[in-house]
Amino acid sequence: MTGRPRGCVAGAQPCPRVRGVRPFSRAPGLDRARVAQHTHATTARWCAATRIPSRPPIAPDHPVSLAATGGGSPVSETEVDVRSGRRSSGSRTLSRGLSLLNALGEHNDGATVSGLAESTGLDRAVLYRLLDTLVAEGFVTRDAETRRYRLGLSMLELGVRAAQGLEVRRLAGPPLRSLSDDTGETACLAVRDRDDLVVVEVIEPGDRFVQVNYRVGFRHPLGVAAHGKALLAFLPEGARNPELQSVRQRGVAYTRDELEPGASGVAAPVFDHTGKAVAAVGIVAPTARLPEPETIALRVLRSAREISERLGWRPRRAT
Repeated sequence: MTGRPRGCVAGAQPCPRVRGVRPFSRAPGLDRARVAQHTHATTARWCAATRIPSRPPIAPDHPVSLAATGGGSPVSETEVDVRSGRRSSGSRTLSRGLSLLNALGEHNDGATVSGLAESTGLDRAVLYRLLDTLVAEGFVTRDAETRRYRLGLSMLELGVRAAQGLEVRRLAGPPLRSLSDDTGETACLAVRDRDDLVVVEVIEPGDRFVQVNYRVGFRHPLGVAAHGKALLAFLPEGARNPELQSVRQRGVAYTRDELEPGASGVAAPVFDHTGKAVAAVGIVAPTARLPEPETIALRVLRSAREISERLGWRPRRAT
């Protein structure tokens, strides 16, 4: 049989590359379509004989890109778990960057790359790439002498803009100032951020040398300290908490030496136009200057009501 390539003899099992196809396809007078059909059939028989599973076709809109299957398109940053078939949302690079920023926020004195690697679990090579980008954009700064990284001014600018965008913060300014002037203590406004309470505004008296360090941006778990308890007591998840029953009855929360020894507070909830508790307002002071917090409870309640009315809240009319 002149022209039959080696490896195509009946009964033989040619390799997947089907040796002999190239000279066979160049033979004059042969139908190339028949050559291709013959090659495909031979390869399929070899796979079946050696029990190699065939790969199912990949749809064009499959989450796995061409780069993952040998093509040339870039892989999407969307995470795909091939084994489970589940697809997670979001960008892995963005998630890593946010974890890095959160880790830097926990180091007031800055952090080294080795320290960040330990706290985030990220590889050093990944950290260097992320840090270079964040430094270039101003979100992180690097001390050349100590080689420590800190949050940059761009983070501060974003935080200020976020705080300014809070309607409750904007409307609470005058009542908060009045509360500080009348009590001679630090007046604070705090809102909820997931499972935490975050301070968004602080008014300090000008004639006090000793004050509680309750600053804008300070956060602690929701339900802790006067501001946290005052807000949680009027949220759905705190409505059935027996420890907050007295707060719901009085409408104001008192705490002494709870968040930090020597610091006490009085706070009340702030409601929006729908009647939902959206913030807590009150004062924090050294415990020695607040021996009887009940004496200023009515003043704190008045500030909370004034801010609530500015947000559109109205008391329910008795029927």
